[in-house]
Amino acid sequence: MSVERVYVDMMADTLNRKKEILTFIYDKTKEQEILLKEEELNQERFNELIQEKGERIEQLNQMDEGFDRLFKQVEKEITANREAYREQIQAMQKTIALVGDLGMKIQALEHQNSERFKIYLSTQRKTIREFHRNNQTASTYHKNMSFAQGAGQSYFFNEQK
Repeated sequence: MSVERVYVDMMADTLNRKKEILTFIYDKTKEQEILLKEEELNQERFNELIQEKGERIEQLNQMDEGFDRLFKQVEKEITANREAYREQIQAMQKTIALVGDLGMKIQALEHQNSERFKIYLSTQRKTIREFHRNNQTASTYHKNMSFAQGAGQSYFFNEQK
């Protein structure tokens, strides 16, 4: 078996692993979607999912770099002997199409999740503002009441003398 054929097999293997990783990322993105649809967001699990996806994305970046290096080494051989590599090329083209579809699905789902997360953040900000406003109102009320009681007591105290 030639070195070029081994490289082509490695490229096919890399594409298959990329498909597996993208499937994992898609599943985790779907899980994020479910979390964002719940009434109360489980922030800890949401952050875990972000971490898990980040690790896999790093793996994808490394795999892409390796794939590009392999392709540069065998590009001339594959182009010159296209017929000899026809089966592997067709298999890789199918995998590339699947990888592309997964990438598009992930991108669309990420966009939807991003919009849901923006709504969640907006709601949280509104809740925090209302809490602070209510807190200020209550504090002002208590200050006014304690001042009114203090002034009233001294007035009545002086009147009774």
